Amino acid sequence: MLKKDEEEKIEYFEGETPDRKIYIDWGRQGGVILAYIVIVLGYYAFIANTLLFDEYGFDISYLDMDRTIIFWTYETYFSSMLSPILFVPILIALMVLIIVFSLKDWHSFQILLILIPVFIIFILDLYWNLFNIVNVINTGTLYFTIQAFCIILLFIVCFALTYKEDIPEYGIKASLWMVPLIIALGFFFYAIMFGFAAEPLVLQFGSGQGYINILILILTVLSGSLSGMKIKKEITKRKEI
Repeated sequence: MLKKDEEEKIEYFEGETPDRKIYIDWGRQGGVILAYIVIVLGYYAFIANTLLFDEYGFDISYLDMDRTIIFWTYETYFSSMLSPILFVPILIALMVLIIVFSLKDWHSFQILLILIPVFIIFILDLYWNLFNIVNVINTGTLYFTIQAFCIILLFIVCFALTYKEDIPEYGIKASLWMVPLIIALGFFFYAIMFGFAAEPLVLQFGSGQGYINILILILTVLSGSLSGMKIKKEITKRKEI
């Protein structure tokens, strides 16, 4: 006899015999669907803070906004204190290091516990507060880049997807689909606001900035999912000791 919760996982195709059963793990699939919904609703929500404001902070019509930002989203969280020529390589290097130490066994757990906070502090631009710590303490105002939360959100979602999986490959595979999802969202939002045109294809696949954006998305997904796998593996190992 099947338990009640196991019976709920069984569905029958209409017209099929009861011997042919399909088992669906609603807990796992539900988590993946929720992760996709969070990205769909959250990623461009942070980007919108840049899209609909001019350089002086005044609201602008979507018709006057910089359309390239829809496809070159990494440009929205550039550090105001650091040149893009330095910011992008450092960001990529941090994510590559997280990926490397997620795959290595040499003090990886401890190094990841340092690298991940450093990555978050760097992309949010929080480290500049250290140079003006007196003003931060006196005013209680902390400087950070709001738009960078889009990439932090993607990292955390991919981390959680893999961390919760007993078979990490499932989480990694589900995380990788975030990249085409975000790219497709860019085309979708552009079509809604400006109609169908060839410009999105040029911006995304006909420019260096478009490929840098894709590279950063892929590295974010891989660093988040692989670090989730590694940290869970280390925590599980320590519990068994």
